Amino acid sequence: MFQNLNIRWTIIIAIVIGAIYFITPTYNYYSIVNDPDLSDIDVDYLKEDALKLGLDLQGGLYIVLELDYHTYLLQQANSKQSSLYKKDLSELITQSIHLSIENQTDVLDQFHNTALDQNIELKTYYSNLLRSNVQAIDNVDSHILIMLKENRKEAMVSILEIMRNRIEGHNQYGVGEPTIQRFGADRLVVELAGVSDRDQAKEYIQRTAEFQLTVVVDDILKFNDIITKIDNNSNHAVKLQNILVPGRGGMIGLGKDYDTINEILYQTSSVFTERYQILWSDNLESFPDGEKYRRLYLVSANSAISGGEVKNPKALISEFGNDDVGSWIVNLDMTREGTVKWSRFTGNNIGKRVAIVLDNKVFMAPTIQNKISSGGTRITGFADKQEAQDIAAVLKAGELPAPINVVQTNYIGPSLGKDSVSSGSLSMIIGLIVIFLFMIIYYNLSGIVASIALLINIFLVIGILITMDAVLTLPGIAGLLLTVGMSVDANIIIFERIREELKLGTGVKSAINIGYDRAIVTILDANVTTLLTAFVLSFIGSGPIKGFATTLSVGILCSMFSAIFITKTMFMTIIKNKSIKNLSI
Repeated sequence: MFQNLNIRWTIIIAIVIGAIYFITPTYNYYSIVNDPDLSDIDVDYLKEDALKLGLDLQGGLYIVLELDYHTYLLQQANSKQSSLYKKDLSELITQSIHLSIENQTDVLDQFHNTALDQNIELKTYYSNLLRSNVQAIDNVDSHILIMLKENRKEAMVSILEIMRNRIEGHNQYGVGEPTIQRFGADRLVVELAGVSDRDQAKEYIQRTAEFQLTVVVDDILKFNDIITKIDNNSNHAVKLQNILVPGRGGMIGLGKDYDTINEILYQTSSVFTERYQILWSDNLESFPDGEKYRRLYLVSANSAISGGEVKNPKALISEFGNDDVGSWIVNLDMTREGTVKWSRFTGNNIGKRVAIVLDNKVFMAPTIQNKISSGGTRITGFADKQEAQDIAAVLKAGELPAPINVVQTNYIGPSLGKDSVSSGSLSMIIGLIVIFLFMIIYYNLSGIVASIALLINIFLVIGILITMDAVLTLPGIAGLLLTVGMSVDANIIIFERIREELKLGTGVKSAINIGYDRAIVTILDANVTTLLTAFVLSFIGSGPIKGFATTLSVGILCSMFSAIFITKTMFMTIIKNKSIKNLSI
């Protein structure tokens, strides 16, 4: 079949047309974007199909994340402690964090030193971290410090992996080939290319994905009683009784009082957190006069289902037959254990409302109509597709073992990217011209054949990268240039083998066939070893390393195709039906 020139040219032409088809949106998009006179043209419809550029080429967000030590140290403490002990521990942690910032010391070391200065034994709060064989050790608190540091290390490794899965697996934030890496003992650095919305990116990244389903306490008298206790234990000048308004199924807080209410609830959390949680609704509503408000829910502190018991979250559009048809929802299933618990919970609470809680916000609170035995459930009420996909992505990636805070956000402008693109493009053009001149001067007609095949090879590589939704970075450009050299190298091997056969007096047609047959083994050996290395880098590496490996892998496969298939097709066409005694090589 592959000796048939018509079939071979059909394959080549189809590949070239396909490459041009996929490259055209990229050419149109960047032609318009880089032309100041065309800045008013809408090109969003082209962006999705265009080749994506990395942070070093188009700019983006540079975000530094830090472990939330206050929450982390409270999580590590003995959960059976009284609310008074938790309050004292919280004050000690807050003081240690402030001193750590002033003294530029490790928070955990400062926590240990602050406890020593105040004659506080850490084993009072962290007896759960002690093994039975260390009770007799003189310096028990030092052992607790070691355990806290080991657990921090494990938590940061887990956060790194979850964050990588969350961002790389997400449509919007995955296209920019994110670089996610550890920075010190308690920080991560995240680079997102092409993302300019700081607030949305920060909110998405900071989500702990703490998911739970818990019953709503629809008892306004109980809610009022808790609010009274909170006011009695608060030294705040403002009282919740004066700013909260009873509403359907809970309390209502005005937008202007949001920070004040949060401050009071945080200071007096020990009053209610053992049995109940007071959570805000995620939905911001408005009165007829335009004033904004949110609802406050009183829910049980003991959740029926937690994040670890859900699986397969998917963002999709609600189908016909549902009240919310056409709206974006998140469907999720549960593990076997979660299905049993959910079935038991819904069966015992028919007629009550269940709060669907994510990151301590109530997304919705539907009424349980009947027992749900399948374990499937759905979350509705999303503003748009992006929000639904965000929730599905964080639930799928998993719950962070500890919250993280954004401590630094820098927007890297596209000016560096334009310089980099210009430099990279110029270097590629110069390199190609030099290669073309060398091949044509040294190999004459055969050099022209190799140059044409090389151009087709470049189009093919770029077209495949676009179809793969790959991202082009500076290391990726380096990988592309490397494949150009390897493609030329393969042609040189073939041409030299043909030259050897011609010198031995072999006919032109036979020399071409023998040259390709004998060179193909050498080409395969050389490229397969490089390809294996590129595959390893592609699967294990991340960020720029992955970009380089991906471009290199695609380039090697395309270069072998162009050197072995395309150039041979051209030679077969040249010598077809002609008695050629000499070959210009």
